Amino acid sequence: MMQLADFLKAIGPNASIVFASWIFMGFLQQRYDGAVNRYREAVGDYRSNEHGRDRGENLMDQVTAYHRRCRLMEAATLVGLCAAILLILSLLIGGLDVLVPHVPAIAVAGVASASLGLALVIVAAAIVIWEGVLIRRQLNNELRDLPDLAHRTGNNAGSVLSGERH
Repeated sequence: MMQLADFLKAIGPNASIVFASWIFMGFLQQRYDGAVNRYREAVGDYRSNEHGRDRGENLMDQVTAYHRRCRLMEAATLVGLCAAILLILSLLIGGLDVLVPHVPAIAVAGVASASLGLALVIVAAAIVIWEGVLIRRQLNNELRDLPDLAHRTGNNAGSVLSGERH
């Protein structure tokens, strides 16, 4: 008869993977929430204020970029959540393997869920890297409608959308 202690010994050391995946989920959720909040602020600014042509076009570009970032972080969060579920599942399957030893299907399911879960963590991290590229683009374009500051930071001045540069 299998003891609870044997089950806990089997899953205990691997539980750190699950905790790490939930910490990663928290990181993804914070980035997603931040992108959504900035998107809403940019849309509100675009709606409520009269802007010069360059500023209006640059705000339109920012809203579009924030929208893309929200979609990316939404995808990263979903992928990260699937990864966390698979890693928890692999932990449970590992415990099941202790309870019902020498069943090849259990071992295959455990290896598959752990491998896919870890692969999805990498995919989610890659999506965050892509979002970082968008952030860099936004930072470079933020000051385009303020020529003095744009030139001082080594960026072009003018409208992002019309391609005009001062």
